[in-house]
Amino acid sequence: MSSKWTVERALREVRTGVFFVEGPASNWVILTEPGTRRFTLIDSGYPGDRGRLLASIAYLDRDLDDCAALLVTHGHSDHIGSAAYLASLGVPVYAHQLELANVRREITEQITVKDMGWRVLAPRILAWALHAVRAGGLGDVGTPAVCAFTAPLLRSLPGALEALHTGGHTTGHAAYFQRSSGVLASGDAVISGHAMSPFHGPQYLPAPFHADAPAVPAAAAALPWPAVSCLLPGHGPSQELPDGLAVDGIRAGDYWPFGRAWSIRGS
Repeated sequence: MSSKWTVERALREVRTGVFFVEGPASNWVILTEPGTRRFTLIDSGYPGDRGRLLASIAYLDRDLDDCAALLVTHGHSDHIGSAAYLASLGVPVYAHQLELANVRREITEQITVKDMGWRVLAPRILAWALHAVRAGGLGDVGTPAVCAFTAPLLRSLPGALEALHTGGHTTGHAAYFQRSSGVLASGDAVISGHAMSPFHGPQYLPAPFHADAPAVPAAAAALPWPAVSCLLPGHGPSQELPDGLAVDGIRAGDYWPFGRAWSIRGS
């Protein structure tokens, strides 16, 4: 969660036409289309990341008129922070059918400060919570205009993606896979770092951050790891995986002050 964020340091072309942008606390992905200005956006960070989001698009000599769609991995405020704004400008916003209620904020499968209890006083957790609040994490991010994607639609967008429903983190959480390049935008199904975590590399978020924590490892195991050569997580840096990823190598999120498997369900 650095205050010294610059687009030059944060944006990296991980594969031809696939740009990973590491935000201060949450990431997004831009996929361009050869021969045109069109692009697809995956997630949009916190509401407070809007200036950074627009800067990353401008850095690629694009503007919002060129955005073919915003694809949402899940309806948490650190991933849909600019979804309603983009929709108001005519950008189509899509998510998995089972995630629409979360994105619209008809339900909220997202941890709150109250759910954290005493754990919010732990130094790493407090630093993350303060950043989340300052970045607009408590704001109204509901996006009524969101629609369910279809497989033909995803294939037609820049990036020609496949959606992989994982659930677990939220009911309709989805990852997006570009099979031709081996790039997997995993959202929060598997991350590579977090302000709360003392570890680096592939890992899960702690159990309280998932709607259905026991389902998360099974969902991760079902992802096409032998075909994945590059992981673009919702949190933490991108990961090159020349040999794929062994699921038993994904670290559990059971570091202090999280030590037992408990989960929440919002409503």
